[in-house]
Amino acid sequence: MLSQKIKTFLTPFFEATPACLLVMVEGNIWLATVAHLLKAVETGFITASGVLILSLFTHRWLGNKYVVAGITGGMCFIADLLVHPSQFGGASTEAIVTGIFTALISLTLNVLGKKIFLRLRNNS
Repeated sequence: MLSQKIKTFLTPFFEATPACLLVMVEGNIWLATVAHLLKAVETGFITASGVLILSLFTHRWLGNKYVVAGITGGMCFIADLLVHPSQFGGASTEAIVTGIFTALISLTLNVLGKKIFLRLRNNS
């Protein structure tokens, strides 16, 4: 039970943090500073906390990779809005892009993780 909750927290944290960092520096990772990293970690922490809190109320959505990706992306959108102002576009443009990027990372990792798990299980 505790290990599942830790996974429920860490997974969106490690999906939202790099997404936020990359979007914040507009894809040029060489421009990233410690301040950028701290904001990205804060965004990842808020995202992961939100997903964890939602998981306490229902477990049904944890089985659907699209719903998980949508919730993770939505929480990242909210977290990005809370942590810092947009660096480009309108007031919420960066947060929207970060949320979408996080959702895509979540979906990709879910699909790849399942394929790797099935391959390892079949080889055993």
